[in-house]
Amino acid sequence: MKNLDYEYSFNIIGFQDIKDFENKHSIQLPNEYKQFLMFKNGGRTEQRRFTTNDATKKGKITSSVSMFFPLSKENEVNIEEKFEGYNLTRIVPSNLFPIALDPVQGLICLSIEGEDEGSVYHCDMDYFDEDNELRKEYIRLISKSFTEFLDGLSIPAE
Repeated sequence: MKNLDYEYSFNIIGFQDIKDFENKHSIQLPNEYKQFLMFKNGGRTEQRRFTTNDATKKGKITSSVSMFFPLSKENEVNIEEKFEGYNLTRIVPSNLFPIALDPVQGLICLSIEGEDEGSVYHCDMDYFDEDNELRKEYIRLISKSFTEFLDGLSIPAE
């Protein structure tokens, strides 16, 4: 996993904090994501630019990670708040776990179950219909693993 430079991060958490969250919501987070949370617990990285890599969709989207969500609740925008707001209300598919936000409020999500477990996706929330789950055409693959996603992040050109 690439060493990222952080503009800011949040209070360090431990393995038990992650286990408590997983047990509370009956989910299992990928190990590489757990390591990331225990290292910095979210924040804003200098390397944040990414491009989608989805062969099933026309065109590519280039964007940036505005913030990786912290597990701790010191910030009102956190994993618990996003999980409750997007997963428990069925806005995004249940296998997609929100891990970050882009500048236009698009979600970066990690697949936590199924054939694509561990893959990272960009969810374009501009096309979200409040009466329905986000449609698949607005969900694009970024990478096939969280480590690949982090390794692919770059510093935006000035």
